[in-house]
Amino acid sequence: MTDHDSPSGIPEGTTVSPPQLIKNARMLIVGYEADPEVLEAALPPGLEPHPDGLVQMNMYRVPSAEQTAHLDPYSLTYLTVEVADHDSHAVSDAQGELPVPGRFWVGYWTDSPQMQAYTRENAGIPSLPGSCAWAEDDGELVSTLSVDGDPVIEAEASVGDDQIDTLTGHLHYYAHRQLPDPTGGRAQIDELLEFPIPFVSELYEADVDRIDFDFPAESGFQRFAPVDPLSTPSVLHGTVTFTYPQGRRLRDYLAEDS
Repeated sequence: MTDHDSPSGIPEGTTVSPPQLIKNARMLIVGYEADPEVLEAALPPGLEPHPDGLVQMNMYRVPSAEQTAHLDPYSLTYLTVEVADHDSHAVSDAQGELPVPGRFWVGYWTDSPQMQAYTRENAGIPSLPGSCAWAEDDGELVSTLSVDGDPVIEAEASVGDDQIDTLTGHLHYYAHRQLPDPTGGRAQIDELLEFPIPFVSELYEADVDRIDFDFPAESGFQRFAPVDPLSTPSVLHGTVTFTYPQGRRLRDYLAEDS
């Protein structure tokens, strides 16, 4: 391996295409209640917020390229709005078959320039620079998203080491992909994409104690903060193996407007 090669066998920073496999990424995924008016305003035409009124926040780290198909190590935090009428299904050892609402990306931060380019170009995900750090001490996990060196989201959870469940299935994610016309004027591409993501996860105990948002007012992301008092109807903590698949177009907004 040369000095310019990553452990995955491709040069660092090289643009890669879907699908991509990620193995055993350790995640903290929290579904929390947020302002329903904010959630409705964040969705593009064709999607409506789920009646549960949840944001699903995922904070995770992939410390080794050997856990991926062709990606550099990275950390990631994203926010998604749950959407109605686009459920997928998962199977839990403990609970049997479960419906899982679809999720629309509204915020996405990673410390990998490769991942930023990959998700923006292939999926239209609003990917921005940011780093997710984890600190654990005596069963307390603190996961922190920092942007420009400043902490903007901090989640604290009480976690255990015993596996409590296995969850498998598919998740339906959605993104609004827009690319500008290089000659100016309206967008060259304006479409709603769906990403059916298969996954296998081993789950561990977790109870969320707090979620703090501290974004600058001008960023617009503070509006996705949890309501007070904090309500977290769903929490997933564990290792997850999944793919970033090819997206499929559900709507072409340019064709509808023509």
